[in-house]
Amino acid sequence: MQRYSSFKIGITLVVIASIWIWVLFSGSEKVSLSTELNAKEITTVDLYLTKSGLGYYTITIPEYAKHVLFVQILDPHGNVIADKKIETKMSVDYFKFLDTGKYTMEITNFSEEPVSIEASLGDTTISQLMIPAIIVFFGAVIVVYSGYRKLSDQSTAQPEENIS
Repeated sequence: MQRYSSFKIGITLVVIASIWIWVLFSGSEKVSLSTELNAKEITTVDLYLTKSGLGYYTITIPEYAKHVLFVQILDPHGNVIADKKIETKMSVDYFKFLDTGKYTMEITNFSEEPVSIEASLGDTTISQLMIPAIIVFFGAVIVVYSGYRKLSDQSTAQPEENIS
């Protein structure tokens, strides 16, 4: 019978829970858009979200050249729940949603020239991620503990003092 070390068990827990998180996150509700915005143009992305939770959006400007974008997230009632000025090649931000309905991301190009963008709007499904996140935590604790135990068991040879 093969005995497994606590280090291997901890690493296995972390890997399995990480894959679980990836599967949940990749299967969540999301919508993507690739477009070119002319100067002072606005585009929107809509997504129907249910219950309440934590949403996210990503904006990528593949050929970034000091372009300025402004992003707003609107709830089903038209109220702004998040806004951000984007002046980087890639931006990721999160927002809380409380109602079921259609959430809208408005992207405005404040630059004087056209800009190509890639945008995504989605739900993080945070409530489903709690169990695998706890497993990752415990796996990491087991790895750290096994490393500590292994290091504390090691004895270090001290050089003999030369007394002259």
